[in-house]
Amino acid sequence: MMKKNVRRIPNRRVTQNAKIFGGVLLGAMILVTLGLGIRLFIIASGSVDGHNLNDATRQAFMAKQIVPANRGRIFDASGNVLAENTTVYDMYAVLDKKVLRTKDPKTGKYVAGSGHVEDKALTAEKLSQVIDMSKSEILKRLEKKAYQVEFISTKGQASKNLSIAQYEKIKAMNLPGINFTPHAARSYPEDSTASHLIGMTKSNQDTQTGQMVQSGLMGIEAAENSTLAGKNGIKQYDGQKENTKGSQTVQNGNDVYLTLDNNLQNTLETRMDDLFATTKAESAVGVLMEAKTGRIVAATQRPNFNPNDKNDSPKLWTNLLDQGPFEPGSTMKGITLAAAIDTGKWQPNDTYQSGTLLIDGKKVVDAFGQNQGVLTYREGFWRSSNVAFAKVEQKLGATTWRQYLEKFRFLQSTHSGLSNELAGNISFDYPIDQANTAYGQGISVTPLQMLQAYSAIANDGKEIKPYFVDKVVNPATGAVVEQGKTVEVARPIKASTAKQVRKYMIDVVNQKTGTAKEFDLRKYGYQIAAKTGTAQISQGGQYLQGLNNAIHSVMVLAPEKNPKYIFYLAVQQPKVFPDPTIQITMNKVFQPLMLQALNSSDSAVKSKTTKQTVPNVVGQSIQDATDTMTQAGFRTAVVGSIGNVTAQSLLPEQKSLTNQLVILKAKGNTHLPDMTGWSLTDAQAFADAAGFKLSWTGSGYVTSQSIAKDQLVVNTSQVAITLKEKQ
Repeated sequence: MMKKNVRRIPNRRVTQNAKIFGGVLLGAMILVTLGLGIRLFIIASGSVDGHNLNDATRQAFMAKQIVPANRGRIFDASGNVLAENTTVYDMYAVLDKKVLRTKDPKTGKYVAGSGHVEDKALTAEKLSQVIDMSKSEILKRLEKKAYQVEFISTKGQASKNLSIAQYEKIKAMNLPGINFTPHAARSYPEDSTASHLIGMTKSNQDTQTGQMVQSGLMGIEAAENSTLAGKNGIKQYDGQKENTKGSQTVQNGNDVYLTLDNNLQNTLETRMDDLFATTKAESAVGVLMEAKTGRIVAATQRPNFNPNDKNDSPKLWTNLLDQGPFEPGSTMKGITLAAAIDTGKWQPNDTYQSGTLLIDGKKVVDAFGQNQGVLTYREGFWRSSNVAFAKVEQKLGATTWRQYLEKFRFLQSTHSGLSNELAGNISFDYPIDQANTAYGQGISVTPLQMLQAYSAIANDGKEIKPYFVDKVVNPATGAVVEQGKTVEVARPIKASTAKQVRKYMIDVVNQKTGTAKEFDLRKYGYQIAAKTGTAQISQGGQYLQGLNNAIHSVMVLAPEKNPKYIFYLAVQQPKVFPDPTIQITMNKVFQPLMLQALNSSDSAVKSKTTKQTVPNVVGQSIQDATDTMTQAGFRTAVVGSIGNVTAQSLLPEQKSLTNQLVILKAKGNTHLPDMTGWSLTDAQAFADAAGFKLSWTGSGYVTSQSIAKDQLVVNTSQVAITLKEKQ
């Protein structure tokens, strides 16, 4: 049976509640509408909560854009780039599977790097081919449960600061989920060349732009940071129109040109590499300065570092040129000698007993305690006797000696243009301390102070400040905004004194018992003046014993009569002595560098590609060997005429200057080559290899030879050449 439809009657209470709720809602709406009306009326008046809305509206249509300045570049004296700007990339991998790949609407292809890492094993394999991290290490990172990861290994941040080349290789792999963040960086095209001098930068976030910018951390990068950095510009806009009054033009950083000679620097770097590798020294520093100007034309130290390699942090942060004062040892005797001559207290022919001297119960001893008998003071200088110069200091008197140290501007900064230069220190309270300083113990100095002091001896009493910055140039206009210049800082001695000191320094080179005889350049046509030093190293208040616990140094003025260059080399704590004396080893740095500087020879050709790898031609025929060397960029001369090459003057695989002469040796007779245009150094080297005697007149380059080209020369042959300076 079907149910009948029943009509339901609404509950009277429910109806009454609905009416009440509707009335409340209507009242609320009326109040909100009224409030908004009042607010709009206030806004229309132009002021809310004390803020002028007219100004706010105007500001909304104004914008300020910061224009970041480009950092200036660093060049050597010839215009070769030593530091420039580049871009590096930080890489990261997106792992979240919710991040999907996107397509380029124009090409329909997937956007490189978009989405998440899909094939983790393949991605790890590909990335391991480019970054310094193994496939297994990368895979561990990719297996993590994270939104995204970077790649950190035991060696450091493998995915940080990737080069443009690395970035392009990875980008070309088109790996899903692999992305990059670019930022500004600094590039050093010559790698570790003069690394402590040129310096390096660190990345900081610019507070104005929010971008990463470079600031100097050490070396010239730090010392010239304000010059290199420039100033950010500002572009102020009113709506779409630039407000020129509120805008400021960006000032890009200026370019800094150093005094370094590219060819001389390359030679010094190569030779210092060999010295450091063979001696396994704690450290070493070498520097070559123009005597008349103070220009530093070559400078380097070991250990050094490659600023391009972010994992190659300097083992030695100290710039040894100006921040690592050390006791110089007997190179200080040249300064003591100058003071004695200048005051009339030098009596070269007077005698003394060598070996040991007691001062207030304290011993002054000659090298290794050697008693060489009764010597003249002149002989004491060339033999480098500590006893002789302790006695010289006593004749001078402590007050006068201290005055000369100050006249030569020791114990104060040279202000050569590097940051945080140290002044050194001295122990001078007691007679034994005062005597010690006369032979370079108990006083610490920097190489720059030594170069500056010896410049007075080289320049007839004029002391010249060393400097590194040749000029500062505005890159936009090419205008020179700052010019490096020669600065005379003192005249500590008379001209006659300086000349006499140089004469006595000749003895140190020419005498058979002279301590610098290994540095003799007379067979190359140059008389030099020199002084060596061997300083014990103080540790815990005691001096360490032995030659491997000493600082070995040499100071050279070349040529002696009118010095063009001052050379200084110091080697600290060599563990290995590859030659009979450390001086022979040090001469392997000095001789090629100084001859190159003095000769300005063809071996120092100004070339963009200044260093080439020397090929190994031993065992090749003479013709093949000559062709191989020529193709590699070297000149050749042959001693012998038959068979294969048995030896070559430049060792295989070493880096050497383009167009340098390589002497090849074979069996058979030697025929004289045409030496026209050769430097004296090249001619002498060939004469030594062939065994004949060479004589010469003039200076510069060969213009004629007494025996014609292709004539036979033997051990008894005498060849005379005429030299003339190039116009």
